[in-house]
Amino acid sequence: MRVRSLLLAGALCGSLFGVVLPAGPAAAAGRTYYLDCAGGSDTGAGTSPRTAWKSLDKVDATVFAPGDRILLNRGTTCAGTLAPQGSGAARRPITVNTYGTGADPLVAGDGAAAAVRLHNQQWWEIRNLEITNKAATQGNRRGVSVELSDYGTAHHIVLENLNIHDVNGDDTKGLSGSGGIYFTVSGTTTPSSFDTVAIRNNTIRTVDREGVFFVSSWNRSGFEGPSAGTFIPWPNVTISGNHLSDIGGDGIVPGNTTGALIDHNTLTGFHKRSSGYNAGMWPYDSDNAVFQYNDTSGGTTTLDGMAYDIDQGTVGTVFQYNYSHDNAGGFFLLCNATGILRTAVVRYNISQNDSYRGFENCSGTIESADVYNNTIYIGPGVSQSVIQENNTTLRNVTFRNNTVVKTGSGSASVNLHGGGYSLDHNDLWNVTGAPAGAGITTDPLLQAPGTAADRAHATGYRLCSGSPALKTGAAITGNGGRDYYGNTVPATGAPNIGAYAGRAVSCGTGPVSSGS
Repeated sequence: MRVRSLLLAGALCGSLFGVVLPAGPAAAAGRTYYLDCAGGSDTGAGTSPRTAWKSLDKVDATVFAPGDRILLNRGTTCAGTLAPQGSGAARRPITVNTYGTGADPLVAGDGAAAAVRLHNQQWWEIRNLEITNKAATQGNRRGVSVELSDYGTAHHIVLENLNIHDVNGDDTKGLSGSGGIYFTVSGTTTPSSFDTVAIRNNTIRTVDREGVFFVSSWNRSGFEGPSAGTFIPWPNVTISGNHLSDIGGDGIVPGNTTGALIDHNTLTGFHKRSSGYNAGMWPYDSDNAVFQYNDTSGGTTTLDGMAYDIDQGTVGTVFQYNYSHDNAGGFFLLCNATGILRTAVVRYNISQNDSYRGFENCSGTIESADVYNNTIYIGPGVSQSVIQENNTTLRNVTFRNNTVVKTGSGSASVNLHGGGYSLDHNDLWNVTGAPAGAGITTDPLLQAPGTAADRAHATGYRLCSGSPALKTGAAITGNGGRDYYGNTVPATGAPNIGAYAGRAVSCGTGPVSSGS
């Protein structure tokens, strides 16, 4: 019931962001200002295309009022940092957008600390800009930086349809890190947080170190930065529909949130240039985050390097309906060192040809995690430790109703050391090292494993007629109600094993899980 309530809350959060401005009394319109970095003049009034301003400096020197609009001329390039002043108000955000025809206007940071920056501001919406921030050498820099310092609560920040690329930041993260989109809350005297952040439908490529990263000094564990002593998580966060590629370090990291929804994002290629530990998408110091319908591939490291991770300081995280493939570090990390990792759920996900590790653990305990109804395919030439415990630390993890298929050369093994993993009702085909009672060891007859190029084309993990995985799993209370494909998962009775809960499909004759 707790998880079901969580998902309903996440759905409502998504609906909220679908209409950015809630219904309410009509508010007075603000003024519209125009910026044309090719043909404008800073001596103009800036209030019409004919009198448009010319430089970002002119915009940055202006304190804007609720309801104001700042429009950049399409097809032009503005060098420097876009850092306008002022804050909007409820139902009267300040917006940044475009006018004219042609390509999105380019804000080129040219090696500045940030190409776009908001500091101690709220009620802003920024859309439809191309953003770069590249210099001759790497340095500490960001594409978009949204910052609070001893501010209190900042409401309503929307970043949408931005094209952020070529940010050659350094290899740092935390409060002073580099990345494409970066949110920071610093200070120790005034408790501060964001409330309502939407990062939607952006393209982020060739940035260092982080793709999207959140960090706060008002944290739970002191993991990514010193703690001010009080945990103040950020509510109403949505990160949705973004496409990330060629990321130097981590992909999407929504730290210090509560009830965040991270869905329908695609990440292709991470840890491309970092020397540190990085993973694709993961929360830390967060409660009740939901990651769903994401597609992560191309991680290049075994310093973590997994597609997904539930990290230190988290409670109630759910990963469901996600796709992971071709990651050098593996599929999933359940990682706690000295904090907490409690009531995590990993269900109805598919992993294809992830190397090295299926589920990896860090040095600390796991209070509770439930891993069920996932499908892992390990094709020819790929080896994986399906469950890897690095030490004898006790972890309370249930691993049930999962399908693991190994075909061709290479190996798949279960390596348990701590005694806290409980395995049952799995189908582990060509997997060694599983304890007695872990489940069956029969070919589950997957339709066409190893053939999915992306999440939308993972139809090959459905079960063929005669599969021993059909209706032989353990019933699980609060199972989310649907599988990877949208099929209904029964509330009672034995479900299928693996990520497919539907009826058997016709697959012709001959073996179907043999790979190629």
